[in-house]
Amino acid sequence: MRWQIVSLLVVMGCTTKPQPTIQTHKEDQTAEDAAPTTILDQRGHSVTLTQPTLRIVSLSPALTETLFAVGCGKQVILRDGWSDYPPEVRAIAAVQGFAPSAEAILAARPDLVLSNFPPPALASALDAAHVPWLAFAPKTISDVTQTLRAVAQACGQKRAGEALATAFTRRIAQIRERVQDKVPPRVFYEMDAGIAGQPYTIGKKTFGQEVLTLAGGDNLFGQQDREWFQVSAEAVLDLDPDVVLLGDADVQDSPQSLETLRHRPTMALLRAVRTSQVFPLHADLVSRPGPRLALGVEEVARLLHPVALLDLPLLQPL
Repeated sequence: MRWQIVSLLVVMGCTTKPQPTIQTHKEDQTAEDAAPTTILDQRGHSVTLTQPTLRIVSLSPALTETLFAVGCGKQVILRDGWSDYPPEVRAIAAVQGFAPSAEAILAARPDLVLSNFPPPALASALDAAHVPWLAFAPKTISDVTQTLRAVAQACGQKRAGEALATAFTRRIAQIRERVQDKVPPRVFYEMDAGIAGQPYTIGKKTFGQEVLTLAGGDNLFGQQDREWFQVSAEAVLDLDPDVVLLGDADVQDSPQSLETLRHRPTMALLRAVRTSQVFPLHADLVSRPGPRLALGVEEVARLLHPVALLDLPLLQPL
């Protein structure tokens, strides 16, 4: 069995089914011809693969999801501890931590290692052992589509990667078309409640900025030339957003909600809180730069502009 974002491809075929879902189905695609192929990653590092990559280590949840989405799930023999989707990935052995053990990875005898940007010690160990590796950490939607194609090519499923990237791009274009003429609400996106009343949010150097823009929103701190950073509750109150989106609504240690914001000093004074314009998000859909990011854009768009997307067949996010 393999996992695909069938829902994206089904909707691209103009289905009339009201609620297509992410589905699992039988493997129906064989690995493509293993001709030598050179792949350039987002670090400017390139590798030439001359044989099929039958044993892959994936050290990124988004890359793991991509491998399964294009039909290469059976080739994943080791994962990072945060890779948890699709559910069957949890049966695969995992390495833990931000600096995973090079010894554990090499002991798995991989043909290819995929990661965000590997720690220098790990990259050196892989190079010394002549194990090819590629690094992908997308910062834009365009980067995501390029990564879908590159990862699929690296695991021998170039055609599947092209189909997935095309469906991903078209779905986002459909959403953008429906919201582009709407007045964008001013949005405060909370990544994490933080400590001492200083939540984390995003600036313009993340793909999250594009998610909000494509979904028809105006990021409250979108002019900040930064990625992720803390702001004071007072700064949020001064700008007083129309909508608050909670990217920390389903975290295990401190899940946030409209009710928790009502009990947080200063944040309780926000107009969005007083008018109940506070919405939880599925964090993995908006924080992982992989194939399900299209579902994240859609989830945000439906929250900000529900009427505008009424004619678009619904994709179930989970």
